Amino acid sequence: MREEYDRPCPNCGTVDGRPLPAFQAHHLVRCRSCGTTYAGRSPRPEELERLYASYPVHSGLSPITRKRFEALLDELERYRSTGRLIDVGSGSGYFLDVARERGWDVHGTEYDPRMVEACRARGISMEQGPLDPGNYEPGSFDVVTSFEVLEHLLEPRTELGHFRSLLRPGGRLYLTTPNFNALSRHLAGPAWNIVNYPEHLNYFTPRSLARTLRAVGFQRIAIRTTGISVSRIRSSRTRSKQENVDPGNDDQRLRHAIDGNAALRLLKRSADGMLTASLRGDTIKVSAEAPAAQ
Repeated sequence: MREEYDRPCPNCGTVDGRPLPAFQAHHLVRCRSCGTTYAGRSPRPEELERLYASYPVHSGLSPITRKRFEALLDELERYRSTGRLIDVGSGSGYFLDVARERGWDVHGTEYDPRMVEACRARGISMEQGPLDPGNYEPGSFDVVTSFEVLEHLLEPRTELGHFRSLLRPGGRLYLTTPNFNALSRHLAGPAWNIVNYPEHLNYFTPRSLARTLRAVGFQRIAIRTTGISVSRIRSSRTRSKQENVDPGNDDQRLRHAIDGNAALRLLKRSADGMLTASLRGDTIKVSAEAPAAQ
């Protein structure tokens, strides 16, 4: 029996998705009008409630992740004017902790009320639920960040428009999302565990995401793709379970080995350069600017 798809394309709004048989279990379709890959079935509210209630609350920030946050904040420093930064989908809020230590006036949003309360207890200004731009003055932030959030949203293009409205002229957006063009997807095949309904609803490639960013008014768009997750490929092929934050998983062991070895760090930079040049890395990393004032 042919499945009926009720969700319009989150990018162009048409309801004309071509089913992808390899990913039928996750209701994936590709829009015939604009080429966007997405889940053609709208999840029920109770499905999403069960999913997000099961998310773990992480209890600490690893030294390696702190280094990554510090490096990113170094890059964002030149956009500091008002000093205001908002992280959309903050999770446990550790990025905001590091930004606040560096003098940023930090704000965040998060669906999970447990994480919102944990952040508020540490003095972070948080809103629970989806981003509501009405809670903030338009153009009131120097920086908007969003890590691994866009793939979860019912209306990602609308969300990108909200990001644009919150940024001051010349402000900076930084976001990450999985890359549907990744080498690991081709290696893992239909079992690639990034494809996971109803957790992930949208699947971008560097080109499709750049088009959407331009359409909502961003400019000076820079896109990289980095990384290959060994643990995700193994989990996809063997159906084993490895939590991304588990210190004993393949990726975390590899990260620690690279961090402690200069030769491996050089090799990783070279590999990331090739993955960006070929647009085949696991993660799309985007930096984009709001237009400067006329």
